[in-house]
Amino acid sequence: MKQLSHILLTVILVCMGCSDKTAHYLMPSAPDYGEENAWYKELNVPQGDNNSTADVFYIAPTCVWDWHDSQGNTMHFEDVYNADQREALRPSLELAADIFAPTNNFYAPYYRQITLESWMEGEDTVEKRFPYAMSDVKRAFNHYLEHDNGGRPFILAGFSQGAKAVVELLKDMPADVHSRMVAAYVIGYNVSERTASYFKTIQAARDSIDTGVTVCYNSVASPEAVCPVLGEGSLCINPVNWKTDGSPAYLNDTVTVRVDTKQHVLLVEGFNPQQYYLPSLGSMFPVGNYHLQELTFYADCLRRNVEQRVRSYYRR
Repeated sequence: MKQLSHILLTVILVCMGCSDKTAHYLMPSAPDYGEENAWYKELNVPQGDNNSTADVFYIAPTCVWDWHDSQGNTMHFEDVYNADQREALRPSLELAADIFAPTNNFYAPYYRQITLESWMEGEDTVEKRFPYAMSDVKRAFNHYLEHDNGGRPFILAGFSQGAKAVVELLKDMPADVHSRMVAAYVIGYNVSERTASYFKTIQAARDSIDTGVTVCYNSVASPEAVCPVLGEGSLCINPVNWKTDGSPAYLNDTVTVRVDTKQHVLLVEGFNPQQYYLPSLGSMFPVGNYHLQELTFYADCLRRNVEQRVRSYYRR
C-alpha cells in the first residue's frame, strides 16, 4: 500500500510539473464557419459580390483579455459568441474593412484568439497557446476558399496576432491558391530570415505593384523600442514610398519614415512617442513603439496600395 501511495504521489507531482505545452486548455465553443455569426458582418461591407474585383481575407489582432467562465475558470482564448468580446473587436474590424475593402469583398472570421495576457507572458506562452487559435483560422480560410472565393483573386491581411496567422497560412498555402493571391499584408509582426528563405510562398515585396508578395513592417521611434515578443525579422518595406533601401519618405509635413536596413524596422521621426504609449501594455510596447498605430498611421497609403496591387494583378 505504501508503495502504491508513493507511485500515486509521484504521478501527481509529475503532472503538476508538466509544462504548459502538454496541458489541455479549457476552450470556449468552437466557431462553426458555416454559420453567418462566425463572421464579421456589416451591411456596408460587401461579401459575395461577384462584381468585386477581389476578395480580402482579414484576420483580426488581439483585442481581448483573460476572462472567467461561469465556473470561475480563467480563460486564455476569446469566446467568439460572447457579445462583449465581439464588440471589443469591432473598432479593429471596421478600420480594416475601411482600408482593405472599399471595393472588395471582405471576409473576417471570429476565432478563438489568444488573449493579451498570453502575449504579455512572453514568446513561450504564445507558441504554446497560439496553435489552438490557428486551428480556427485554418478552418475559416478553408471554408472561405471552398464556399465563398469562387476562384477570384484575393488579398490576405492581418495585424498583430492576425499577422502571425497570415504567416502560418502562407507556409501551408497550395501553389494553385497562392497563384490567386494578390498580396499578403503582415502588419505588426515579423517574418524571420529562416522562414522567408524556406517557404517559397513568402516573397518580400520590393515595390508598390509586385504581386504574390508579402508586405511586412513594424514601426518604432528607435530600434530599442522593438516589441520583445516579436524577435528579429528580415522583411520590411516602407508603406509610404514602397521602398526597402532606407530612403526617407514624408508621411506629412513633420513626419518622416524610413527603413532601418540593419534591424528591418520602420524608423518614424516626428511623432511624440509619449503620446502613443499605453502603460497597460508597456511590457510589450515600450515608449517609442508604434505597434498600436500600424494601420492608422498608414491608412491612406495602404488603401491606395491595395487598389494598385489589384490592378497590377489583372494587368499581369
